[in-house]
Amino acid sequence: MNPILDLAANPAGLQALLGALDGPHLLVGIYDPSDRLEFANATFRQAFQLDDTTHPMTFADVILHGVLRRCGTRIDRSDVQDFIADTQARRRAKPGQRTFATDLVDGRWFWMNETLLENGWLTVIGTEISALRHGEQALIAARDRALHEARTDALTGLANRRHSLSYLELTISAFVPAAVPLAVALIDLDHFKLINDTHGHAAGDAVLRDFADVSRAAMRQSDLVGRIGGEEFLLVFPGTSVDDAAAAVERMRDSLAERSVFIQGHAPIVYSFSSGVCGVEPTDDVNTALARADRALYAAKRTGRNRVVSRHAGHV
Repeated sequence: MNPILDLAANPAGLQALLGALDGPHLLVGIYDPSDRLEFANATFRQAFQLDDTTHPMTFADVILHGVLRRCGTRIDRSDVQDFIADTQARRRAKPGQRTFATDLVDGRWFWMNETLLENGWLTVIGTEISALRHGEQALIAARDRALHEARTDALTGLANRRHSLSYLELTISAFVPAAVPLAVALIDLDHFKLINDTHGHAAGDAVLRDFADVSRAAMRQSDLVGRIGGEEFLLVFPGTSVDDAAAAVERMRDSLAERSVFIQGHAPIVYSFSSGVCGVEPTDDVNTALARADRALYAAKRTGRNRVVSRHAGHV
C-alpha cells in the first residue's frame, strides 16, 4: 500500500491534509525544482501579501516582492540580492532538512523546517513561536530588573554597597597591574544626623537624593558613585590621578554652595560634605585602598569639614 497514492486518490483525505496545513500559526510553501512557488497556504500568502492574481513567482521573486511591499521576511542586510544568493546557496546545497528561526516584518517569529527532496522539490513549513519570544523577552526583562535592583540603592538610584565594592575590586585588578592610575574618594555628608533631627527623615532622604543627582551629573560614564552607608558614598575614578580626582570632587563640593533642598513646611536646607581622596597603590586591595581614603576623610572632618583632603602615594 502506498499511503501517498491512496491519499492522492482520496479527495476528502487530500482536503483534510490541505486544511491541516492552513492553520493560522502555520506557514507552508512548496517550491518546484525550478524554484517556483507552486503552493502557499493562507498564512504564507498573508505574510508576503500574495493574492490570487499573482503570477507564478520564484523564491527570489517572493523575497523581492516582500521587500517592495515591506512585508514577509525581515532582512537586516542592505544588499537584498546578496541575501537571496546566500540563502539560495544554503537551501539548495543538498537534499535534506535544515531548521532555523526567522523574523517577519510584521513582528511574528517562526521556527522554519525546510526540506529539499531528491527530485528538487522543496517544502517550507514554519511554526509560529512568537509567544516564546515574548516569554523570552519577559524573562530577559525580569532578569535585567533583578540585576539592576541587586546593584542599585533603592533610595538614591546609585550603585549600592555591594556593587560599589565589586566595581572597585574589578578596577583594582584591571588597572593597577597595568600601571594605569586609579583614584578613590569617600564622601560623608556633614552633620547629616542634625538634618534628620531638625527636619525629619523625609528631608534627610531628599538631601540624599539631591546629592545623588549632583554626583551623577559630575561623574564621567567610566566613573562610579555608590552609596555604601547611611550618608557615606564611594567614588571610583579609573584612569585618573589623585589630583584630578580631588579636583573633580572639589568641583562637586563647590556646586553645593548655591544649592538648596526644598521640603514643604521647612526652610530651605543647605548641606555640605567632607571627602577623602587617595590613589590606589600596587600593593593595595579593596580594604587597604578604602582605609587610606577613610584616613583622608577623617582628616577632612577633623580640620573643619566641608573640604576635600587628598592622600598621594607614600602617605600613611
